[in-house]
Amino acid sequence: MNNNEESISALLEQLGKRLKAARLARNESQELFASRLGLTRQSYSRMEQGSGQTLLINWLLASSILGRIQDWQELLVEKQDLFAKFEQAKNPRQRAGSKRKGKR
Repeated sequence: MNNNEESISALLEQLGKRLKAARLARNESQELFASRLGLTRQSYSRMEQGSGQTLLINWLLASSILGRIQDWQELLVEKQDLFAKFEQAKNPRQRAGSKRKGKR
């Protein structure tokens, strides 16, 4: 396993632990939470263990049930350079006018 795969595995394991903690905070069994996701208890258990086989839709559904779907909004958003943003605000684009220089 290379470093990238190890990082991904560690991240999935961490997500699984967070999911388990959130489920337990709601005092729900694996079976109940799994049924809300449309999964078997065994499939849900693998999700909590950080299985790489879990479909993204299941993570999104779990996040929605937990009231955390908005957390996914920032995923893969293009990062902005703060200096470029400042320059853009300082020099706003001007709309093209109907009259052009040198033409009448």
